[in-house]
Amino acid sequence: MFRNVVAIERALGTGIIISSNVPISQRVEQRIRAFVEEYERTLSRFRVDSLVSRMARAEHGGDFEFPTWVQPLFAIYDEFYAATHGAFDACVGADLLALGYDNSVQFVPESAGSASNDSVSVSVSVSGNWSKYRRALPVKWADISRDDGGTTLCTNQPVQLDFGAAGKGYFVDLVTQIIKEELSSNSPANSDSLSDCDFLVNAGGDMRACFSDEDYQIKVALENPFDTTQAVGAASIASGALCASSNARRRWKVKDASYLGKDASDFESNLIATHLINALDGIPSQKLFASWTYIPAKTCAFPTAYADALATALFVSQENDLQTIVQTVGAEFAVISPNCAACQVRKTSAFPAHFFAD
Repeated sequence: MFRNVVAIERALGTGIIISSNVPISQRVEQRIRAFVEEYERTLSRFRVDSLVSRMARAEHGGDFEFPTWVQPLFAIYDEFYAATHGAFDACVGADLLALGYDNSVQFVPESAGSASNDSVSVSVSVSGNWSKYRRALPVKWADISRDDGGTTLCTNQPVQLDFGAAGKGYFVDLVTQIIKEELSSNSPANSDSLSDCDFLVNAGGDMRACFSDEDYQIKVALENPFDTTQAVGAASIASGALCASSNARRRWKVKDASYLGKDASDFESNLIATHLINALDGIPSQKLFASWTYIPAKTCAFPTAYADALATALFVSQENDLQTIVQTVGAEFAVISPNCAACQVRKTSAFPAHFFAD
C-alpha cells in the first residue's frame, strides 16, 4: 500500500518515517524538516539552545514565551496532571537529570526480564531496591504560573521540564496536520486527491494512520518488552493513533548518587532506572512492563498526543483516575503487569489486537 517513504533520521532522538501511497513532495518534506528544527529548539531538554534549556539555566526564573502551537500540549499536561494527582508532571525532567538521563547516558540493552519466544511468561524486576532513594521536593507543574490558555510560563527559579510523556505523540499529530494542509492546498477545488491520500507517520513507534477508507486497517506488531526482537501480539488499526510505553529500551544504570549529598553513601549504586518516573516520589515506575493505547482519529483533535500520554500515565497512576480521559477520547488500551510469579496481559474489550498468549 505504502510505496513512498520519507525518513528523517535522529529527529526527536528517534527518527521519523512517513509512509504514503502518493509521493510526499520535496516542499512538504522541507516544511516538516523545518518544523522538526523548530520543535526541538523549543521543547528539547537535550539542546542547549532550546527554550526548555534556557528555563533550566535561569537562576531566578523569568517569563518564557512559547510558540502558540505549544498551547494544546500544555493543556494536555494540565489535564493529566490533575487526573493523576500530580504523578504525571512535565517537571519530572529534574528527576531524570538527577538519575543520570542526559546526553551522555548509556542505555542498558538487556531486556527487563525473560520470556519465551511465543508467550509472556515468568519475569523478574531488575530495577532494584529504591527504598534509600531520596530527592529534594521538586517544582511541580502546578507551581508554574500561566494565563488561562496562554503559552508564557512564569517561574522564579530554574525549572527542568521534560515533555517526553506526550511530546512525541503531539509532534506526530502536528506533522499529520502539516501533511493534510499541504495536500489540501495543492488540490484543485474539484479534486479528490486529498481523500485519496493514505499515509502513516511513525516516530519511534508512536504512530498516526490516516486512511481515505474508514474501514481500512493495517496490522502492527506489538513489541515484547522482555525480548525486543520478538512480538507479543498484533494490532489492527484504522485511522487513528497507536502508542506504547515500555521499561525495556530506555534503561540505564544509576552510577552517581553524589547529588544526594550526605545521604549518598546510603544509596544503593548501580540500580537500573527507566524514563517512566512517578513524579510524586521521583522513582521509576515498576507497576507495569508495557502498555499500548489506541485512539480513533475522529474522537479528538490530537489522538497521538493523548495515546502517548495515556500509555505513560498507565505506568504511574491508577486506571480509575484515567477513566474520564479514556471515555472522552474513546481510548482502548492493553497492559502487561506483574502478577505474582508470572506476567498478566490485560486489555479493554475493544482494544484492536490479538495477543499470542491469549
